[in-house]
Amino acid sequence: MAQYGSRLGRFEVSEVNGCSPLTVTILNTKSIAAGECTSPKTCVMDFGNGTVQGNQFTITYTTPGKYLLRIAFQSQPTDPFDDIEINVEPNIQPAYEVYTCSGSKVSIKVTEQIYDQYFIDFGDSSPKITVAKSANQIAQHTYGVAGNYTILVNGKKNQAANNCAAKPISFAAVAVVPPPTITTLTAVDEVSARLDFFKPVNVQYKLEMATNGVGFAQLQSMYDVATVTTNNLRLDNNFYCFRLSAYDPCSFQNNYSPIICSQKVTLTPQNNQHKLDWLTHTGVTQIASVAINRDGTFYQSKAGSTLSFVDPDVVCNTNYCYQIVSKYAWGGNSFSLPKCGVAISTTIPSTILNSSAEVGGADVQLSWLQPLLFTAVEYSIQKAIGTGSYVFFDRSTLPNYIDAGFSLTEAQCYKINYVDKCNNTSASSMPICPIQLSGSLNAENEVSLSWNAYSGWSQGVKNYVIEKYDQSNNLLSTTDIGLNLSFSESRVDIDHQIVSYKIIAKPKQLGIAESSSNKIKLSKSINLYFPTAFTPDRKGPMVNETFTVRGQFITKLELSIFDRWGALVFYSDKGEPWDGFQNGQLMPVSTYVWTANVKDLSGQSYKKSGTVVLMRK
Repeated sequence: MAQYGSRLGRFEVSEVNGCSPLTVTILNTKSIAAGECTSPKTCVMDFGNGTVQGNQFTITYTTPGKYLLRIAFQSQPTDPFDDIEINVEPNIQPAYEVYTCSGSKVSIKVTEQIYDQYFIDFGDSSPKITVAKSANQIAQHTYGVAGNYTILVNGKKNQAANNCAAKPISFAAVAVVPPPTITTLTAVDEVSARLDFFKPVNVQYKLEMATNGVGFAQLQSMYDVATVTTNNLRLDNNFYCFRLSAYDPCSFQNNYSPIICSQKVTLTPQNNQHKLDWLTHTGVTQIASVAINRDGTFYQSKAGSTLSFVDPDVVCNTNYCYQIVSKYAWGGNSFSLPKCGVAISTTIPSTILNSSAEVGGADVQLSWLQPLLFTAVEYSIQKAIGTGSYVFFDRSTLPNYIDAGFSLTEAQCYKINYVDKCNNTSASSMPICPIQLSGSLNAENEVSLSWNAYSGWSQGVKNYVIEKYDQSNNLLSTTDIGLNLSFSESRVDIDHQIVSYKIIAKPKQLGIAESSSNKIKLSKSINLYFPTAFTPDRKGPMVNETFTVRGQFITKLELSIFDRWGALVFYSDKGEPWDGFQNGQLMPVSTYVWTANVKDLSGQSYKKSGTVVLMRK
């Protein structure tokens, strides 16, 4: 046991430095005279930690710090105190690394320099090894047999108690240092990649890298970690291969893992497809298969030798992200940087083939069938008036359009194209020429209709149908007239004074809407008929015996007859004829004036007048 003297030399202690808890024993307090610090010459001992006791020779310091141990001697009344400083250090287990070597050997590297000496117990009953504080604190040992051992290392400062705690580390002595296994290589971003591997136990790893598969160079050493990230890469320009070695510091040998490589990936958007190309070191690796992920999920699997892939299942203006995963035969996986791109298409969309038109009074509604394989974003409507050229007229986002400025006075046709969601423009459709119907009545109220041929259907018109309506818009009849563009109704319909007509075009192709013309209204005249002379006598035969005014579509007739002096000789509002008599007397032969107030089926009123000659038979 070492002995350390006090400041005045009146006593000694067993320790002045050590780790907590540190036990200090006071020695040789009789250096002044015999019997010091014994009864009745009691010494008062102040240990500097709050403990003050007479004739107490042992104290244990549990808290690190500096303490002043003082003893007051009764035999020295003028200067009773002597002291010594006690330094209690924190009890720190030393940091060290244990490296496995082949041949049941171990290498110990102390990685700190807190203590001045380190004591290594290899756990196999062999003598401890002492390693002095230095820049290279290494010790090696060979075990007699392979197996499991517990290594203990503790440290000690100079002139200090050897009471600092030892740090235990379990160790397995083996015949051969096992090679490492890399589980994944992940491209983190354009400049860094992360390697994950099984965490080594008491094995030092060294990481090596080769750019584009040429010339492995050591990057760093690792111990007790399961992942490492390498920076300052250019993953868009190169591919990088990595391997780990289990390093044997006893023989300076390396036991290498299989090689794993990143991929240099390029994505090229092409017409209606995405093309992926990648480079990696297939010559020295064992890639069993390649998985292609799209938008974060598995998409397809390819053979390990595959270096390109075409994805035809894309929609234009849609962003897709791809990742290449190289799957190695020994279980490792290499994940590339995701590559993203917006799909494109240069395919010209199909032309609109079938369009229908419904003409109203002052507008026309166009509708068309959108080609199924293309999605229209916007339609462009062009218009030509008369013999003029087609010029841009308006736009629509729906497959229909109403031209509120349609005129029946001159021919008007349209063409339609569209821009699809791939920003490609279709060719213009064939001319869409709505049916413009016109009609007239002759003096006998015979109807004549004519119209232009409908244009807008790829397979053309099957036939035209004339629809006839009464004054209340009730459908009276439909007449199929084939492909004729005119129609005459010579038989006068005396039941309907006001009639309307509309032309319906029927398409040859099924599934297409009909087209219709404007509706025209024709009002037939009443066409009054009246004799200029009559021969009444009430004797028979009843030929030319009466005078009246007749006509078509008359609902009310007021007839007045006047003689040459303007006197009323006959009046009827019941449509009755005049038989030439007044008050039972036959009127004389003369020319008489008549007036007729007529109202027709349409509610129109007319006033007609004329003369009639009353003659004798």
